[in-house]
Amino acid sequence: MKIYFAGSIRGGQQDAELYQELISDLKQYGTVLTEHIGWQAQKESLSDEEIHKRDLHWVLESDVIVAEVTTPSLGVGYEIGRAIEQKKPVICLFRNQDNNNISAMIRGCTQIKYFEYSNLNEAKTILNEQFNAINMNWKDISYLRKGSLAQQSAYKCLNNLQIFDSLIEYNPVLTGTIPIDIAIENSDLDVVCYYLDADQFEKKVEDLFGKQKNFKIEQKEKDGYWVVVANFIFMDYEIEIYGSLFPVASQNSYRHMIIEDRVLKLLGEEFKQQIIKLKKEGLKTEPAFAKLLQLSGNPYSELLKLELFSDSKIKEIYKSAISQS
Repeated sequence: MKIYFAGSIRGGQQDAELYQELISDLKQYGTVLTEHIGWQAQKESLSDEEIHKRDLHWVLESDVIVAEVTTPSLGVGYEIGRAIEQKKPVICLFRNQDNNNISAMIRGCTQIKYFEYSNLNEAKTILNEQFNAINMNWKDISYLRKGSLAQQSAYKCLNNLQIFDSLIEYNPVLTGTIPIDIAIENSDLDVVCYYLDADQFEKKVEDLFGKQKNFKIEQKEKDGYWVVVANFIFMDYEIEIYGSLFPVASQNSYRHMIIEDRVLKLLGEEFKQQIIKLKKEGLKTEPAFAKLLQLSGNPYSELLKLELFSDSKIKEIYKSAISQS
């Protein structure tokens, strides 16, 4: 994994030691492309144009951006904006000190995960929680082979279909309830993909799976973007292939699955069985989580807000929900 660490260089030299500590911590999760940001004295021999070209190349090459945004910086804001433009995941860290405030453009962007912290240990804990979720290799479905009976059955289906090998250029990932083992009878298999050309992706999917039972495919608009959705049946499973211009890690179905997996691991087997019970009673997955956690409002958007909470905060929410039930 390639990580782009961003922090104020010319205005934030007082934080150079902190940057060094954060960069050192990030190395356990991947390759940090911008180690130089932790240098106490910046001795760039490059011109401004060369620095822009180099750093933008790193932003585009990276898999995730981590930005320490306590000290305002036009450069860091620009880097975050370009990363969002490329649909890359962004994690922002902010120390609330001296009554300073972070820009509403950062707080209000749903693509940015924004966390306040007060010391280095808190920042490291936040990064650990975020990268543990990111580094789970959901692209490799071999984890299903050693899972529950439902997961093993799904693995046989997907392996026989060879869907992941066939669509490898589109970064396919299985999402939904089967990967996190809360599936019930008749749960379908949802495969999400990332494309650059909708027509090309549609043709590829139709060429590969167009002869499968009940096959249908369409392009449609969703939230202002075109998506491609294909449905068919294979080995008695309903299969949906969903393609979008957004990288998989930025798509809501993937984000929901990641936070649901995290919550299930945090709150244990009893919570998991309650979710399954609610699903058997007819609730969809996200409303079931929202019901047990007593999240008000739209369950799909409210669940995404949990991305920004620490493990301890999520446990507090559940504890409060139990006490009020």
